[in-house]
Amino acid sequence: MKTSAGCRVAIITSRISDGKACVLANYRGKGHRDLKAAYQFLTPRTENENPFLHDAAQCSIAAPFIFRTKSLPGFGLLQDGGVRANNPLAIGLKESTVIWPLAKTHDLLLSVGTGRSSFMAKQDKASRSFWRDSAIPRMIRATMSSPSMDGEQGFHEALNLVPDDKKPNIFRLNHEVSEALPRLDDVSRLAEMSKMRFAVPDELVRAILVTAFFFFELDGQPIKKHGVYFCQGSILCSRSYAKDLVKKVMVEFPGARFQTARGHHLGDVVEDDSCHLCGYYRKEVNFSVNGLDEMTTIGIAGSSFFQRIGGFPKSVQELLEDQQANSHFGREDHLVDCWPPKRNCYCPPRTKRQVEFQEPALEHKKRRL
Repeated sequence: MKTSAGCRVAIITSRISDGKACVLANYRGKGHRDLKAAYQFLTPRTENENPFLHDAAQCSIAAPFIFRTKSLPGFGLLQDGGVRANNPLAIGLKESTVIWPLAKTHDLLLSVGTGRSSFMAKQDKASRSFWRDSAIPRMIRATMSSPSMDGEQGFHEALNLVPDDKKPNIFRLNHEVSEALPRLDDVSRLAEMSKMRFAVPDELVRAILVTAFFFFELDGQPIKKHGVYFCQGSILCSRSYAKDLVKKVMVEFPGARFQTARGHHLGDVVEDDSCHLCGYYRKEVNFSVNGLDEMTTIGIAGSSFFQRIGGFPKSVQELLEDQQANSHFGREDHLVDCWPPKRNCYCPPRTKRQVEFQEPALEHKKRRL
């Protein structure tokens, strides 16, 4: 996630003593981490133990039999994190709960692979033999197909542990080749592989356009009338180039419109909702719920698609808590306490217009002593 503090980066490595997965990150935070977790978060205690990015990356690629291990001050010898977590899906989900403890779930998780091949699967159809069925060849094949060596297998095994309601927000992007994958140190194949066509699925494009860039905030307290809570709020964009994003949404979603998961229409997606000067985007919407704890979802729908925006599903009560609407003694994040929130674009405040006053003629002036 891109913030004013920069992009949070975590590099997965492992100890050579027992293969335990370790995390080297450019963030610290105050989130609670389980001491009995399956991985260890390495926290520098001195400036000498704070490694450079290239040193941490060198640890992460130190695959056995290919690259040498890397020693970091205070942490010892480290090697490739793939020995234990070749696909760090589970670690990423756990770290997201530490970084954003108030978030109920992740908005979008993208796992990017380095290529997959069906070549090994075809080899398994060979005829049986004494040497092939002996212990050592079986152990080698099992290791090569294990999550520590096969990132695709590691992704699917980690996905089995994810609740079903969170799986639609997880995507896997991996290129399939018809031949055997090259070795990690085979640089001679780089030019050839760079010419391969790489296609991004349409559902991933739609998810990134909508879920990653658009979110909702309330503009005031819900009003209860006739047993129903009427809510007024704004759909905002997390980027200043919202106009370009809106154009892409209109292409990917023919007849794009904002609506709730129950089908309540909230307005069309149009370019006029963004400032033409600074790009600030705001779409005013209104909807109703039967109770403050009722779960609701807002998304962008097309002729045959519906993609939720960031932060949903969520109840109105959770929206009020996230915006700290009832913080009578100041906000926990020490930001300016303003409720209802002000909705201003990024344009600088306009200067006062200059007004020229014409002096009256001399004969009309009053004489002074």
